[in-house]
Amino acid sequence: MWRFIQLSDPHLGNQVHGTGNGRLESSLIPEVVSSLRRDLVDLQPDFLLITGDIARAHSRDAVYAARDLMDSLDTPYYPMGGHSDFRNEQSRQWFVEAFGAHLPDSRMCYSFTHKEIHFCVLDPWWEWQDGSLMPFSDGHDAAPEWRIPPEQYDWLEADLTEHAGEATIIALHPPAILPENEALQESMARYGMLKNTHQFIRFLSAHAQVKLLLSGNVHAHYIARKQGLTQVVTGSLTEYPVEFRDVHVHEDRFEIQTRGLSNAAYASQSQARAAEWARGSERDRYAVIPF
Repeated sequence: MWRFIQLSDPHLGNQVHGTGNGRLESSLIPEVVSSLRRDLVDLQPDFLLITGDIARAHSRDAVYAARDLMDSLDTPYYPMGGHSDFRNEQSRQWFVEAFGAHLPDSRMCYSFTHKEIHFCVLDPWWEWQDGSLMPFSDGHDAAPEWRIPPEQYDWLEADLTEHAGEATIIALHPPAILPENEALQESMARYGMLKNTHQFIRFLSAHAQVKLLLSGNVHAHYIARKQGLTQVVTGSLTEYPVEFRDVHVHEDRFEIQTRGLSNAAYASQSQARAAEWARGSERDRYAVIPF
């Protein structure tokens, strides 16, 4: 057995106390990261997979501050951009400059294989109000809507065909399988949604080696299944319940566990604690996916 950790939506690099989550998403972030670093020493994951919204503020300095905090974990990691990361036209250049050493080929859409498990990291683009697809949001505060660009479908088809014999995990910031829980649906509408999910699920279902989808964006935990695929959505690291996913890889299965920091005090300081549903039910916190 080996393991990797999925972190999502840490919103690092912010120094301004927000009205939504106060100090936990600003001045307490270095403490949260230090606590996580101590926990990772005990867990010894092979790597971290970050499913988007790594940086909070929309500036080059914030992206580099987020990078420094991630590097301080002393654990290899694979980054992914999200709504907060790709807010404006310069954002992608900042992201590549800061995180390029952790990207296999300096692209936001990439794949890698680790111990016979294949990973595909996707990069949905924003659908602007005029219907065009763009690699950054239009700067409006309305909930974003994403689509998978046609060229990424072409790339993914070729990549999955080449690695047809390897159990595969797909990672993307917005979830592809929608939840049944009404509170989660409201949260998804607030934070943004992937459009044409039916097309995407049909596409993935044609590749039997794809077993697991990992996403974030919703700031809550949930696990959903559809057409042989399991979608694991992970809440924000710096928002209640301040948790992450511990993915155990066995010879014949993935085992998903949900873990909080060993220092549980940070969860109690989250102003979002009233949203107890963000923790998920017991079926949203553990899963076994055979392959």
